[in-house]
Amino acid sequence: MASSSSSSLRVSRGTRELHRLLQQSVDLRGLDLEGFRRWLTQQLPFWEADPAFAQRARIRDLRRAHPELLALERALRRATAADEASPQAPRLLQVEEELSRVEKALAGLGDALTRAGPEKQTGLQRKLSGFQDRQRVLLREQALLTQASPPRQELLRLRAEWQRLRSLLGLERAEAELAELLLHQGRRSGNAGGSFEQQALSLTWHSIVPGLARNGATARLRVLTGVGLGAARTELDQLLIRQPLRPGQPVEVLALVEVKRNLNDLAHGFRRRQENLAWFKGDSGHYDAQLYRTRYFRSGHFDREAVHEQDGERFVFTRDSFRLFRREPVGESFLRRLFFITRAGTLLGVSAAAMARIRHRVSTDERWRLQDDASLLALLRWCQSLAEPLESPDVLRLYCSVPGLARQVLVLHRDR
Repeated sequence: MASSSSSSLRVSRGTRELHRLLQQSVDLRGLDLEGFRRWLTQQLPFWEADPAFAQRARIRDLRRAHPELLALERALRRATAADEASPQAPRLLQVEEELSRVEKALAGLGDALTRAGPEKQTGLQRKLSGFQDRQRVLLREQALLTQASPPRQELLRLRAEWQRLRSLLGLERAEAELAELLLHQGRRSGNAGGSFEQQALSLTWHSIVPGLARNGATARLRVLTGVGLGAARTELDQLLIRQPLRPGQPVEVLALVEVKRNLNDLAHGFRRRQENLAWFKGDSGHYDAQLYRTRYFRSGHFDREAVHEQDGERFVFTRDSFRLFRREPVGESFLRRLFFITRAGTLLGVSAAAMARIRHRVSTDERWRLQDDASLLALLRWCQSLAEPLESPDVLRLYCSVPGLARQVLVLHRDR
C-alpha cells in the first residue's frame, strides 16, 4: 500500500489497500437471513443517530400504534375509487383544475397591484375583478356537482375525519418537522460535496499528474473539470489533458478521473464511464446513439469537434483525443487511464442511492419487524434486488486483477 499524507489528508492506493477494503466488506448480495439480521442490528444505532431517520421512525411507530388511522386510510382509498367512478367526477376534476389556475392568477394580480403605479391600477383591477367573477361561478358549480354526488360527499367527509385525526395524533406536526430536517440536511450535503471536489482536484495534481507527465514536464498539462462537450450523459468530473503545440488543435486526453464521495458509488461511475469512453472512441456497439442525441450531436455519435471552455481557454476534442484509451484483453473494459478518487468506507454491494432507499424503507415500513423472519426475509430480498450486475466490490477486483492498476483507485481517509 502506498500512502501520502498532509496534516489533514491521508491517501491510500495499491493492491493491499483494495484487498483491505474487500476483506472488510459486508456484501448484502451474499447475506443470508441471520447475517442480514446481524448487519441490521449493527446498523440501526448509527441510523437512529440521524435526526431524519429517527423522525421517520417516530412517524412510523405513531402510525403503527393507531390502527384506526390505517383503517381510515383504507376507507379513504375505497372512497376515492368510488368518487372517480361517479358520473360527476370528470367535470369536478375540470372545475378543480380551473379553480387552481384562477387562484394562481388572483395571487399574481394581487402582487402586481401592490407594485403597480397609478397608471396601471385600473387595468389590473379590471382583470382581478374578472377572475374573481370566474372564481364565484366555478365555486357555485362545484357546490352543485358535489350536492349531486353522494360518493364525493362521502370522500369529503372521510378526508376531513382523516385530517382531524392526523392533527390530533400529531402526525402533521411530525411531518412538518421532518421536512425541515431534510431541508437543512440538503444544504449541508451540498457544502460537503464542494469541499470534497476541491480535495480531489488537489489530489489529482499531487498524485496522478506526476505519473503521467513526460519526463516530469507539466507545462502543457491541464486538469479540466465538469466536462460535458455538448453531449448527453457525459458530465466528466476531471479530464487530465495535454495541450497541443499549435493552438486550436485537438487536445490529448491522458486520464479520466471519476470522483465519488461514497465508495459504494464507484460501480455507477465505472459503468457510465465505460459507455462514455466507447462513445468518445466511436465504438457504436457499446452505447445507444439515441441516448446521446443533442442539438449539437444530431446523429447521436461523437462525429465532430467539440469544445470545452475553462478559465478563459478553449480546449478542442475529437475522437483522436481519446486514442490512448484501450480495452483490456480480458474483460474488454477500459481500465488503464481511468482513475477513481473516493473516500474510505465499508463496501456494501449496493450503491449509496440504494442504501438510502433501504434506510428509508426501514424507517417507514410499518410491516417489517427485526425479529419476524417473514417480514425480514421480504426486506432482504428487496434489498438484494436493488443491486446491479456489477457493483463496487467487483470494480475493485477488476483493478486488482491487472498488475499495477490498483494504484488508479485513490482512497481518502477522514481527517485525523
